[in-house]
Amino acid sequence: MLSKAQKEAVTQAVKPVPVPEEGKLVVRPIGSREGLKELAALHRRTWGQLNVQEKQVHMLLWSAAFHFGLYWMRPGESRGRPPLIGAFWARCLCDAPLTLGHLYPPALFKGLNAEEVFEFGGMVIDPTLQHRGLVRTISDTARLFLFSRRPKLIITNPVEPLYPFYKSMGLKSVGDRPIEHPHAFNVKVWLMYGRWDQLSRPFFM
Repeated sequence: MLSKAQKEAVTQAVKPVPVPEEGKLVVRPIGSREGLKELAALHRRTWGQLNVQEKQVHMLLWSAAFHFGLYWMRPGESRGRPPLIGAFWARCLCDAPLTLGHLYPPALFKGLNAEEVFEFGGMVIDPTLQHRGLVRTISDTARLFLFSRRPKLIITNPVEPLYPFYKSMGLKSVGDRPIEHPHAFNVKVWLMYGRWDQLSRPFFM
């Protein structure tokens, strides 16, 4: 049972953060306890508007992933925490099982070691924010991470609205329709994948 002070703190955490027009987008890793609390609040704020509820088993895998946050930095701001307005995570098959790996064709993983498979997920953007370049920044950050790790196989399970975004990155889908997510209520996702040698080809000079 939460105390009155705890309830007020939770209510304050999930309130949308107003973002002024002046400023710049900055990507930072999320690893502190405070950062993960902000991330959880962002997820509740975003998925709550879509009536989506993550099951506990899904969130237990958070600690095994690399989390990246998109922050809004105001001009001249040197103190205080900037608002977290977007995020995604990535993790290796060495560190945790794939969220929906059992639903993919086994042949897709043939000949691959666990360290050669990475999963992307948790793509979330503050629903109250409309800012030019936000999705592009997250996309470029994801590509930079891939270039630093160069996994042979990338797995991701985007919700329906994000399907065009991942498709534009060159990922393919298993099947021709989304499926009900077994670890979240009221949401359908696509089973998508990409091979590093194919995804990276357009970017080499």
